[in-house]
Amino acid sequence: MPEPRTGERAPELEAFMAELRKLRTRAGEPSFRKMAAKSGAVSHATLHLTVTGKRLQPWETVREFVRACDGDEEEWHARWKGVQLVLAADREPEPAPRWRSKRVLIPLALVLVAAIAAVVVILLPGGQDAAGPPHPGDSSKFIADVTIPDDTVVKPGTQFVKVWELQNTGTVEWRKRYLRRTDLPVAPGTCRTPDRIPVNDTAPQGHVQVTVTVSTPPTAPADCKIFWKMVDEQDRELFPANKPIYFSVLVRS
Repeated sequence: MPEPRTGERAPELEAFMAELRKLRTRAGEPSFRKMAAKSGAVSHATLHLTVTGKRLQPWETVREFVRACDGDEEEWHARWKGVQLVLAADREPEPAPRWRSKRVLIPLALVLVAAIAAVVVILLPGGQDAAGPPHPGDSSKFIADVTIPDDTVVKPGTQFVKVWELQNTGTVEWRKRYLRRTDLPVAPGTCRTPDRIPVNDTAPQGHVQVTVTVSTPPTAPADCKIFWKMVDEQDRELFPANKPIYFSVLVRS
C-alpha cells in the first residue's frame, strides 16, 4: 500500500506516524484487519487512518493501535500528548476584529506562551527539570559489569543475559523503578531487548543486580552498544545528570 505524501501533514505528525509504522513493523507487520480483531474496539479502516490520515487521531484510536502491536501505552500516550500540544500551538489564530484592543491581545499572547511552555515540559523526559533528580537525596552509583564485559564477542542470532550491579548511594528507597533503553524506537540490525527492565526495590546504601536478556541480530558483523537510564513508573528519568549505563558487544560469525 503506498505511503501518503509527507507534505500533506505537519512534520511533527509525520514523525509520529512514522514511529507508529515502525512499531507495527517490529510487531511483525500484522494486517490492519488482524489488528482490529485483536483490539475488538475499532475497525481496520480506523486503524489504517492512524498512520495514513491527515490529522492526529484521538488517543483512544492510537491506544488501540499501540495495544494491537504490543507497545508501551504510557510511553505512546506521552508522545501523542506532546504532538497534540505542538499541533495546537501551531494553528494559526483567526484574524482579530479591528475593534480588538491591545488589552485583549496581551492576554492572548500570554496564553500562547503558556501553551508553548507546556509543550516543552511534556517533551522533556518525564516532564521534569533536567538539572537534577526529582527526589532530593536520591543518588545512584554503577558498581560493576557482573556478566558480559564490554566488547565481548557474541554470535549472531543468539541470546545472552547481561547483569549489572548498582548501588543506592542516596537516602531515598528505590521502589518500582526500571532501566529504560535510550534509543527507542529500536533501529533495525541491532540487539533486541525489552524497552524497560525492572530494578528490584533497594534500600539506601544497598546493592542491586539488574538483569536483561539480549537477542543479537541475525546477521554479522554488527556492533551493539545499548544505553539505559533509570526511570520510575511514570517513565520519569530519575538521574538526568548521570551518565547512562550500557552494554557493548561485538556480533561476529
